Amino acid sequence: MNKKSIKLLGLALLLAVQTSCRENEFGVVDLTMPEEGGKVPVEAKYTYTHPCGMYNGEDFARVKTMLDDGTAPQAVKDEFTALKNNRFTQLPYASNPQTLIVRGDATGITADGKENYAPAMYDAAAAYQMAMLWKLTGDEKYADASVKVLNDWATTCKEIKSNDANQMLAAGCQGYTFANAAEIMQTYSGWAPTDLAHFKDWIVTVFASKNKQFLTYHWSKESTSCIFHYWSNWDLVNLCSYMAIGILTENDEMVNYAVNYFHTGGGNGSIVNLIQGTFTDPLKTGETICQNQESGRDQGHAMMSVAVTANLCQMAYSFYKYNPAVPELDFFAANDNAVMKMGEYTALFNLRGGADNVNSTGAWLITADKMPFDEYKYCIDCACKDKNHGAIHTSVADDAGRGTPRPGWEILYNHYAKVKGISSGYTYAEKFAEKLRPEGGTGDTRYGSNSGAFDQLGWGTLMMYRK
Repeated sequence: MNKKSIKLLGLALLLAVQTSCRENEFGVVDLTMPEEGGKVPVEAKYTYTHPCGMYNGEDFARVKTMLDDGTAPQAVKDEFTALKNNRFTQLPYASNPQTLIVRGDATGITADGKENYAPAMYDAAAAYQMAMLWKLTGDEKYADASVKVLNDWATTCKEIKSNDANQMLAAGCQGYTFANAAEIMQTYSGWAPTDLAHFKDWIVTVFASKNKQFLTYHWSKESTSCIFHYWSNWDLVNLCSYMAIGILTENDEMVNYAVNYFHTGGGNGSIVNLIQGTFTDPLKTGETICQNQESGRDQGHAMMSVAVTANLCQMAYSFYKYNPAVPELDFFAANDNAVMKMGEYTALFNLRGGADNVNSTGAWLITADKMPFDEYKYCIDCACKDKNHGAIHTSVADDAGRGTPRPGWEILYNHYAKVKGISSGYTYAEKFAEKLRPEGGTGDTRYGSNSGAFDQLGWGTLMMYRK
């Protein structure tokens, strides 16, 4: 480089500094342009006051006090009884850890060529539910049983595997359930520090690595699918897991990644892509409702998308209570309460007018032809190698899965109405919460026994309901 070039480079650098920072009477002002779209990436340092995952210490203390002094609403008492009677909280509990968690094409992986992820579903749910009971009763039998499940899996399981991308659903769904169980249990003095440390290493290695791999490459580095190939629920369960593990292990980088992905990520789990249309409620409530990315696919997955989003938002908000300097943690508030509006759209289309707590009787609140919908092009002219899987949705999906309930409505209703004190905007979430109350969770026969029952943590009436 000659002297003239050096002088020009120096001048350019000087100009860059002068235009990015300027001093005035208040000090130096940073004039650097923000990231595209006006969003500056969150690079926060966090406070970890465990437990601070799905629910925090204040939440458990509030509910335990109500249960102990008898002031809990009857619905809360009923759900507490249901949790104690649940199949996954019966003692002694026998775990069934597997060396491999296999979800998807198991050819050549398992001896019979079949999936085997069910034991992980069951045991993760059991560990979480028994952890909750320990916090709400103080009974160490539940604590010891939960810790044993977590230790058994950390000692035995080596990998999540299959010949296709379905393994990533196990990494997400079971990852955030195991992580939230451990988040509660790491406050238990009876969990040996060496075992706790081993569990954290295990869940980072086996689960978080898969979560990050999926969110980065949308399956693998060699994937031939575009970033929009996978529906929102794939992103959402992996975001739940990655964030929960980040909180568990006090990893600021992991938490920041999840926060930034939710707000500005490229996949369908980002709030930017999760919302695909905004309308005024056709039933004249005056509410704004938002079409979900999966609304034209089928209602089972649309309901899953909303339920898992509610879980993700609740985890972030619970953590936000100890980190109020990072408002981006309030996922519920993102884009003018977009999650509330998305819940309203899905609840409106899936609610029946009957009084039963399964949502199986009565007329639909609205017919499909009255439901507003913006055309959605799924993988049309995209970068996927396979060009035969695209679809154009022109109306809301009116399929056999319509109306099948999932737990999560208590989170949405109680957050906006009771925690935030917002006066309106959640008409249909409130109706769904009232219909299902007590909402229950995994093990409740209303949600079946297949994988869909294990996609969300449940027990929202117990932990969220306020009169």
